[in-house]
Amino acid sequence: MSTTADRLQLYEAILSLIEKKRAETRDAFLGEAIERLIVETQFQEIERDILERPGAIEPWLVRRRREN
Repeated sequence: MSTTADRLQLYEAILSLIEKKRAETRDAFLGEAIERLIVETQFQEIERDILERPGAIEPWLVRRRREN
């Protein structure tokens, strides 16, 4: 998975599987950690892309704090 589009498709497929299994098992917390990891990874990739090429929004950028 080398491109952003490929990664997005993979993440979408994983999240869809999680949702399907949640519905089947009626467990709202099934796959929660994986889901959180995917979302955080996406935020980090978007943040990195914006900070590398901010364009016109550069004056308004503020780094997002990470929860530990």
